[in-house]
Amino acid sequence: MRAKAVEAYRLLNDYVGDLVAGTRSLELFETSPLFANVSDSMRVVLRRMCLSHLVVTLSKWGEVYDRYRDVFPDDILQLCCDLRKELDRRGVRNFRNTVVGHIWDKKLRRTLTVSEVESRLRLVIGDDLALFRAWINNPVRNDFPHTVVAVCERIRDRLGEQHGLGSADLSL
Repeated sequence: MRAKAVEAYRLLNDYVGDLVAGTRSLELFETSPLFANVSDSMRVVLRRMCLSHLVVTLSKWGEVYDRYRDVFPDDILQLCCDLRKELDRRGVRNFRNTVVGHIWDKKLRRTLTVSEVESRLRLVIGDDLALFRAWINNPVRNDFPHTVVAVCERIRDRLGEQHGLGSADLSL
């Protein structure tokens, strides 16, 4: 069981890093004066790159939960399940499968139109991109259990406490 906890600890650490990198990059591309002279078409590409990264990362949560929930601390297991349900409600895995990871929608047996992609994206992020970023990672206030990053950090840290894990276990 300890070996599985070490795997989960390392994966959660990487997962948090990927979420932080994706949200901060998106914020940087959207708001930094360094990118003031970037063309509108390049902004769209940079936004799509960051959102694709975030969707792929978020879609991994189902696998993390399914494979490692038996080592997750009991007192936060329900929050882990709730996160999975929220990601399903938002259509994250569907968006990954039909927009980010593939060009073909198997159910429709065709590519999606621009309006269909936008509709699915709105389901994932809602009406406010800044709120979506803050729901994943709020660098000013990542309070547990209000952000995805805070939930994952709590699980990782509790696994570390329960199994005596630390930075040396991140490279195993």
